[in-house]
Formats: sequence, C-alpha cells, structure tokens
Amino acid sequence: MLNSFSKNLKDDISAGIAVFLVSVPLSLGIAMASGAPPLSGLISGIIGGLIVSQLSGSTLGINGTAAGLTVIILAAIQQLGFNAFLLAIVLAGLIQVGMGILRAGVIAYYFPSSVINGMLYGIGLILFLKQIPHAVGYDRDYEGDVNFIQSDQYSSFSELSHMLGSLSPGAVLISLLSLASLLIWEFLIKDKHPLLRLLQGGLVALLVGVLANLLLANFYPAWELKNAHLVMIPVFEHPSDILSQLYLPDFARLFDPKVYWFALTIALVASLETLLTVEAVDKLDPFKRITPTSRELIVQGIGNICAGFIGGLPMTQLIIRSSINIESGAKSRTAALVQSLLLLFTIIFIPGVFNLVPLASLASILLLAGYRLARPQVFENMYMAGKYHFIPFCATVLGLVLTDLLTGIAIGMSFALIAILIENYRGSFYLRETHLGNKTVLRLSEQVSFLNKANVQRTLKQLPAGSEVVIDATRSKFIDYDIFEIIQNFRSEAQIKGIKLTVENLRGYGTLPPLETARAQTYDSQQSLTPAEVLAILKDGNERFVNNLKSNRNLLEQVNDTRKGQFPIAIILSCIDSRTSVELIFDQGLGDVFSARVAGNVVNDDILGSMEFACKLAGSKLIVVLGHSLCGAVKGACADVELDHLTGLLQKIKPAVHAVRAEFDAKNPPEQPVLVQKVAERNVHLSVEQIRKQSPLLDGMAKAGQIDIVGAMYDVETGYVEFYTDTQAAACCQAHTAAVAPAVTNVIPIGLQALGKSAV
Repeated sequence: MLNSFSKNLKDDISAGIAVFLVSVPLSLGIAMASGAPPLSGLISGIIGGLIVSQLSGSTLGINGTAAGLTVIILAAIQQLGFNAFLLAIVLAGLIQVGMGILRAGVIAYYFPSSVINGMLYGIGLILFLKQIPHAVGYDRDYEGDVNFIQSDQYSSFSELSHMLGSLSPGAVLISLLSLASLLIWEFLIKDKHPLLRLLQGGLVALLVGVLANLLLANFYPAWELKNAHLVMIPVFEHPSDILSQLYLPDFARLFDPKVYWFALTIALVASLETLLTVEAVDKLDPFKRITPTSRELIVQGIGNICAGFIGGLPMTQLIIRSSINIESGAKSRTAALVQSLLLLFTIIFIPGVFNLVPLASLASILLLAGYRLARPQVFENMYMAGKYHFIPFCATVLGLVLTDLLTGIAIGMSFALIAILIENYRGSFYLRETHLGNKTVLRLSEQVSFLNKANVQRTLKQLPAGSEVVIDATRSKFIDYDIFEIIQNFRSEAQIKGIKLTVENLRGYGTLPPLETARAQTYDSQQSLTPAEVLAILKDGNERFVNNLKSNRNLLEQVNDTRKGQFPIAIILSCIDSRTSVELIFDQGLGDVFSARVAGNVVNDDILGSMEFACKLAGSKLIVVLGHSLCGAVKGACADVELDHLTGLLQKIKPAVHAVRAEFDAKNPPEQPVLVQKVAERNVHLSVEQIRKQSPLLDGMAKAGQIDIVGAMYDVETGYVEFYTDTQAAACCQAHTAAVAPAVTNVIPIGLQALGKSAV
C-alpha cells in the first residue's frame, strides 16, 4: 500500500495542482451566481477533497459545488435565508445517506452508455463555448456556468456575438500566451525529464498569465486586466477572521415545510448529478475501476451534512474537475486531497497572490479540457456504434448545449428509451436458425420481456403454413406473461396452419425455475430400462439433435457423477467419419453410451469383445450398428481401393458390395451414389447378422430379451437417424412408443420420462 502511494504521489500531486487551479474560480463563480457568500463555494470544495473523496469508492472523482444546482440554491436562499438554507443542506445530506442505505445507487446502472458519452461530449462543447468570451476579456457570465440561457439572459451563442463589441486586447494577448505555454509544456517539454512532470502545464499557463499582466501594468497599463477580469478570493486581514465568515444552520426552522421541500429537491438533484458523473468518471478512468454507487450516495450525504454545518454549498461529484483530474494523470484519491489542501492553504495564507490570476489564463486551461472531452474521435466512434446509440448520443449533446445539464440528460434518456423500444422490436428476442428451407428454430433469449411482445407476434405470424417450428425456452430465465400467452395461443394457430410445432422447456412465465440437469446414468437407472426404452431414448435424442436442441447438462457434474463407475445404456458401433459422433447425434452425455468406432462400422473380434464387455459386464441394454450416408470406406470398397492395411479392412465390406450388385442387372448397374448408399445400408444389416452369428453370448442375451441388436443409418445431410424395422427390437420399440406417446409433452422428452427420477 505504501509503495503504491509513493509510486503514484508525483502524479497525484501534479493532478491535484491542476484541479486546484480551476477549482478556485469555478467554486467562486458558482457561489456568487447562487447568491451565496463567495467563501461557501470554496468550503464545499475543501470538504469534498478532505472528507468525501477519501471515504468514497470513486478513486478519481472530484467533489464540490455543482453549477447544475445554481438555480435551486438561488431560489432556496431567496425564500429561506442563508442559515435556513444550510439546514436544508443538512437534511438533504441525511436523505442521501438514507438513499444509499436503501441501495438507490443502482439507478446509475440504468443510464445508457450513449447518454453518458453524450454528457461527456456535451460538457466538453459547453466548456469550450463558455470559455471563449473569458479568453477575450468578456467576463459577464460567471465561471462554471453550464446553462444555455445565462444569468445575464444571454445564451451561449449570443454571448459569442456580444463579446465582439467588448474585446480586451490584454485578455486576448494573455489567453494566447497562456494557451501557447500550456501546449508547449504539455506536448514538448514536460516529458523531457521526470522532475518536469511535477509542474503542471496549467500552473505554467497561470504563471505566464500573471507575469504577462504584471508586465502590461508596468509597460502598457491600458491593456492591464483588473477587478472582474481576475480571480477574486475573499481576503482576510488575519486567518482567524475566516471563522467569523462561517455560517451555522438555523435549527429554529426545523419544522418549516419549505425547508424540507428544498432539502428533498437538493438531495434528488445532487444524487442524480453524482450518479451520472460517477458513471462518466468510471468510463474515463484508464484503469476502469467501478465505483460502488450506493456507497457514493452515503458519502455524498456525509459531505453535505458537514457542508451545511459550516456554511458550505451542497455538493456533488463534478464532471469538469474530475475529467481534468484524470487527464492530468491522477492515479488515486490523493489528488483530490492535494487540491483541497491547496484550497485551504490559499484561502488562509495567500488569497491575494491567487487574486493576481487573470480569468483569461484560466480560460486557456479550460479550453483545452473542453477539447479533450469533445474530441472528434468520440463522435466518430459513436457513429460507428450504430444509429440506436448515435441518435441518443446526439440528442444528449444537443440537449446539454441548448438547455442545461438535467434537461439535456432527460432529453437524451428519452431518445435512448425510444431507441431501446425500437431496437427491441426490430432486434431479436431469440437466436433464429433456419435450415432445410422448411424448419425454423427460435431459441428464446434469457430475458423475454413485454418489450418483445410486438416482435414475438410478428415473427410467429410470418411463419409459413406447413413448416416445422421449434421454440426453445431452455436458456430463458424470465418470460413475461404476455409472451407466454402468445406462445400458448400459437399452439392452436399452428394446428390450423399445419405447422409442426415443438416447444421445448417452456416451463411457465415470470422468473422461471432452473432446469434440472440430466445426470449421468446410475446402476439403478440402467437396470430399470428395457432395450425398447433405450431405443426410445436414442430416438428422442436424435430428434432433439435434428431440432438443434439438447438436454440441459453440466458436464463437470457428470464427470463427478462417473468418477467411481460407469453405467452406459447402449454400445454404438459407428464409422470413424468425423461427422458421426454418436454422443452428439443422440444427445447423450458422459457415461451414457459406449462408442466403438472403426472405418465402415465393420465387425471384428475386438469389436465383438468390446460389445460383450459392454452388455454382459457393464450392463448395456442395446447394441446399435450405425452406418451413414456418403461413407468414404464404402466408396473405397465399391471402387476396389487397395492401400496397405486399409485393403484388409475394406474386404470386410465386400460381402455387402457383392450382395447389392447381385440385385442389379449386370448390363444396368446402379449409379455410383445409389450403389454407395445401398451398400452402406446392406453393410449395416450384415454387421448385425455377424454379431448374432459370431457371438453366441450376445445372441443368447438378445433371444432372452436382456439386450437387443439393431441397425441404423445416419444421414449426414439432414442429421436424421433411421432405425431399421427388420430387427427383433422394432416391434417392441413401436409398441413402446405407441404406449408412451400420449404422455409425451413438449417440455420433457420421451427418454427422460422413461428414465424417471433416477435418470435425471
């Protein structure tokens, strides 16, 4: 901790100085515009750094009096008097503490990024516009004003035209010299030596401005800047005189309703400005630290209670000063402490020295700060983010520039809400996948809210008659009742339109219960199954696979379940083809099936031994020989390919080749694709016969009904598995399927029903 403090100290001191330089005129300007004693604005800045920033979770935020509260403060002082107004600040602080305890800070997480970026960009433009008159010596508007309509009734734009009639040559000269020195120091000199980084460019600009004004006073008095063109900190004859300027709250007005009304207003507005600024500062933070917003409300409340007790103005976290803090390289909250200590030192010991600073010099610092917030690159980035982010961004920027902070944010939020509604309507509430031209899979997202209602209705209405539709709610954690009702009503519409509808895991509405995970097979679940039931499970699994569905599995959980033993329900002999992974094709998990793979799914002694182990010793109930279309091994056998060890393997497929060719007239042989498909099918049948003939053990178990041996073909183009009906299991399977079919729902597959609780 100490190493981190010492490592960051030079950066924090430098940043603290930069913030201090602008805090003085901004605090004074806001205080005077609010009709409050000038010292009250500085008091809030001191408390903000000494107390609020040190307790806050915001590492780089700067706290003090905000221009957004000026109108409220002015009205409160006029109606209550200053001492009763201080009581309102204390009560506002207590309200903020209560809001923080109730975790009202979560509101900050609902501000769209487009609005926050728009606020930063708009503040940058306002800062730039407002400083141009100060840079040329037209100082009618107070420093720190962010409203479009100013206290002098001019606007930010009309001020630019009125200043042309009151240009001060001395101010123009000083601002140009200050800006030039600032840019030269920041971009050419500061990085030349580590010690130079301690001296902020803003301080250099102010020193240049002060020196230039002193030279003008001595050599060209007509251009010298005086009085309203300079910073004006109250000067006391003795430091102890400051105590006489501290005001106390009037507790005699504790039961005045107006006090409570203003307290509530200040608490709400200050909290909103703080939360907006917190989000913006976190975006600017190069380390992307996240501020706990509810804690921030509590800390702001403590700060306002302290400010109210000693004559300060209500405070918030401040975007302009915080952005300068970040741009100046601050690393920790020490920077805020430094700026407050400097404020305190200046007020007590050297107010007269700081009063030599021309506002034109300060304007040069704030002009650069405004440009950094409103870089053209930010505008370009928001444009690239898409219209649903760009339009609210622009609305926020224009709202801020043409009205005031809170109104501008309200305008931006309104546009953002409209954009969200449109985006929800036009965007997806599902991941839509269409394949084979006639099947549509609608996979519902985690949250399907009322905002998606129009989009859901439109999507379902556009589904063509006679198509296949799958609505998968497996991933959903919340489904609004209106959406649930639409889907339920669509079941009837689907029947009328001849749509084959599958609804998976639609388990109600509102916050949905989590799906039970499909657990690995146990000894009890394995032994409770018949061969026909195992076949039904595989068929159901393939149906889910074809519909791009899958059971809810936690594979890590299944690893844990199977660490002491395995109880697969079937052994499947398939080809090594990379497209025929049986766990995927039949939607099975760890420990559910044995998988034996060899090119051409041929039978040999090793395969037979594996099957005997699986059925006799491990308890599997079904043997499946799974061939597939477009099989490379079968193509090789049909083409009489010979290649080292592959030759012997392909010889095992030759009986199927000869049998198929014998069925056709030698003068009219089948086309190659037809031949390959029929040989692949015949090879499956012959493999099933070989298993029965070459393994009396397996044949005996099959005849006893302990197991069954079936053949199947997988279509690599559609994903379907066709089980052959010329096996002993076919009749049993069909009878079983007919028996359980009435109980099948769209939520729980047949196989899982057959397994019962022990399987899931």
